[in-house]
Amino acid sequence: MENFDVLSKQGKTLATIIAASGSFLIAMLLPDIIWAKQQARTTISTKVTTNTLNPRANTQENTQISSIIPKNMNTTRQKLRELELETVDFTIPKRFEGKTVQKITLQNRQKVIALTFDDGPWNKTTEQILDILEKYNVKATFFVVGQHLNKHQEIGKKIVEADHVIANHTWNHPAQKSKINENRIKSEIERTAKLIYEITGKNTKLFRPPGGFLDNGLANYAKENKHTVVLWSTDSKDWYERSAQEITKKVLNKSRNGGIVLLHDGGGPRDHVVKALPNIIIGLKQQDYEFVTIPELLTIKDRELYQEELVKQQGKKQ
Repeated sequence: MENFDVLSKQGKTLATIIAASGSFLIAMLLPDIIWAKQQARTTISTKVTTNTLNPRANTQENTQISSIIPKNMNTTRQKLRELELETVDFTIPKRFEGKTVQKITLQNRQKVIALTFDDGPWNKTTEQILDILEKYNVKATFFVVGQHLNKHQEIGKKIVEADHVIANHTWNHPAQKSKINENRIKSEIERTAKLIYEITGKNTKLFRPPGGFLDNGLANYAKENKHTVVLWSTDSKDWYERSAQEITKKVLNKSRNGGIVLLHDGGGPRDHVVKALPNIIIGLKQQDYEFVTIPELLTIKDRELYQEELVKQQGKKQ
């Protein structure tokens, strides 16, 4: 029996080391993967310009670059994503625990953006959106309403099975500015978190308050429990606009590096969102954006801040 206890403790220690290693690898390598893909595109473009006197050499070199680098980058990124999902369970960097984030200003060379969807899962619409995201190889973050997730549990499972991030958007979506009863606040957040775990096996520390209201008690409770409160920097206004063209225009015109885009897959008819989404993705890709989930975005920023801290420490030592 004693031997079993020792093995059990060793197993737990090993699991902790693996999880920590996975988080470290993701934090260190994810930005470079994105940057390397952008550099590959730049290299190809440069060679096309400089090798115009030798079209044959130009074709051969471009073919080699375009076939090898993207393949390696995609393989590495997929391995890191699998490691993230298996070991760190949507872990958020500690510096963002109990904080509110709205726009992540990035100084580094990668150009990234996060698509987020609120108020689902929704019958038909959410699955259509999942199909579009799969087609374009885009990962997103879904802020689900508990009562909707309870009705559409299979769709909730599909979100996670497709490697998207699932997050908390309360149980009943109380979008009010005035104070909410403390017992209800606790129920709205914890009941949804519990259901997410029961259905998907995922713990989430990401929370979005309905309407983006920060003073009714929901956001404060979430932060007190070390959740990260996630707002947005680009509002598609798809809850108001019914034109796919207008929604696309708003997103493409207002998106910035490190931005968080607000879209809706539920809460009402969202056919116009489904229609707009392919054009949004294509338009952002044409602007050289890479799509990341909220945990990935915060991990990129965490690494950037860590590197800045190291530089300051080295400066003080000198």
